[in-house]
Amino acid sequence: MGIVANVLNSFRAKHRPFLFTKGEYLPTGALRENEIVGAIADAVGKNVGKLRPQVTRRDEKGFVIKHDSLARLLELRPCPELSTYDFLYRIATDLIYTSNSFSVVFWNDDFTKITSIQPIVSKAYRIYTDDGDRMFFRFRWDYDGEWYTVPYQSVIHVKARFNKNRFMGTSPDIELKRNLELLETSGEMIKNAVKYSNMIGGYLRYTNIADDEELRKKSQEFKEAYFNADNAGGVAAIDNTYEFKEIGRNSSPIPVGQIAFLRENIYRYYGVNEKILTSTLDHQEWISFYENVIEPIATQLSYEFTYKLLSPREIGHGNKIEFSANLLQYATLEMRNEIAGYMLDRGALTINEYRELMYYGPVEDGDVRLVSLNYVKATDQTLYQTGKEDSKGNDDTDAEAQAMARQRYFIQSKSKED
Repeated sequence: MGIVANVLNSFRAKHRPFLFTKGEYLPTGALRENEIVGAIADAVGKNVGKLRPQVTRRDEKGFVIKHDSLARLLELRPCPELSTYDFLYRIATDLIYTSNSFSVVFWNDDFTKITSIQPIVSKAYRIYTDDGDRMFFRFRWDYDGEWYTVPYQSVIHVKARFNKNRFMGTSPDIELKRNLELLETSGEMIKNAVKYSNMIGGYLRYTNIADDEELRKKSQEFKEAYFNADNAGGVAAIDNTYEFKEIGRNSSPIPVGQIAFLRENIYRYYGVNEKILTSTLDHQEWISFYENVIEPIATQLSYEFTYKLLSPREIGHGNKIEFSANLLQYATLEMRNEIAGYMLDRGALTINEYRELMYYGPVEDGDVRLVSLNYVKATDQTLYQTGKEDSKGNDDTDAEAQAMARQRYFIQSKSKED
């Protein structure tokens, strides 16, 4: 892990475990055991995992997608054990469960190259400033149970519901506590209703003379034999020494409406619905889901990665790290063809990008852009039609001359691009 590992070890030796101050938060981890929140985390994580990180530069010369070592790291494998999909999936699910996601940046020995970006799984952490207003991130890593302190500048921190604490996103454990407790209670009601649905109920009268201990013993034997879920028929066999009086059970109805209401409350909290969890949403619903849930995460990722991974000089020269998504993911084939067709003949898509939208694989020499000659810059119309830059007349130009002018314009444009 290089020099950062040494920094971590030195800080670990100097700092002792601390008490959390007011305003900081220790996540309970209970949400990770809830199946509804787990389904939401999985749905959001899958879509965030599909985002494509790109290192770009935009300046007066135009827009460039870079393919340096940092770009390759982000596009393929940010850390040894996680692909880019797994890496982004982990960040998104941590946001759902705890409203905070942390990833520590590791550099080589001379701090000239990023070697990995490691997501941190921790149930105890804190962000604070020292006397010199320098920010630090202190955490206990679940991987080895040890405490570490690193500069906050070396931590990719993405948060949700940043509305209460100074550094942290608001914990969903607190805000969802009542809904989850009521939902768990409703689940217990269903469990008990199923458990006792086929059981007999009543009181047992013993006709012979018996003391209290013998009555309790006979009663216990009767319950163990017939008052259980194995007695599916709900029938008991007794001899003339017993007299059983059945008491009708008033089974409580399953609170279907209440459960649906509580589930919808959790869905609204995270901005999802049943269609998102089952991947049955249409194109317009996908766009709404992207703009409300996925895009805010992508925007945070872009800001954090740009500020934490690029130098001020690189940022000043127009470099940026962006995370983009396929907004036509849930579009029909007809809609894809219609939209892509307009973009293809304007040079906005390459042939391979068009084939990808239409569910075809790439082809050799397919990374080229085609432009229809039916379109031209407004200032170049005369040149395109006549071959003369400032021609104001000459209406007698024949068809052959116009064709040659168009050909010359195309060759000139092509040579400029090359």
